[in-house]
Amino acid sequence: MRETGRLPLPLREDGSRWSTVAAERSVLGVVHNITSATRLLDLLAVFEGDERIQVFFTRTGSSALDGGTEEFLASRGMARISWREALSQPFDLAVATSRGGELHRLPFPLIGAPHGAGYNKVLSREPGAGSREPGAGSVRADVGVAGP
Repeated sequence: MRETGRLPLPLREDGSRWSTVAAERSVLGVVHNITSATRLLDLLAVFEGDERIQVFFTRTGSSALDGGTEEFLASRGMARISWREALSQPFDLAVATSRGGELHRLPFPLIGAPHGAGYNKVLSREPGAGSREPGAGSVRADVGVAGP
């Protein structure tokens, strides 16, 4: 892991010395867990191959389901910075695929997107809803069937 306070190129103060192509814009991908990271990669693919845009990733640390997330990002060579570092950098845009964490602290424009097809689903409040047991909640063949 990289030293604290040593940002990856080109964010370091001496970054321009080591960069062969200077990015004109910087985008921050905000990751909460692996599910949100895979969706974020889908969205940020629009910047792929555009050398004018540098994309960095950060984790809010707010997800109870973030096991393996750091390894996921590292295995794909994604430029990562800490949440604290992200808050102090002048990004042009942030994109998040979850509403968790302290997104309100980001001092630059933020685009929020759902992290999957089920993200906006409506859950039943009936007893047993969400259970996979036969007959639990509204998971019955006769629900919604009009009577005689």
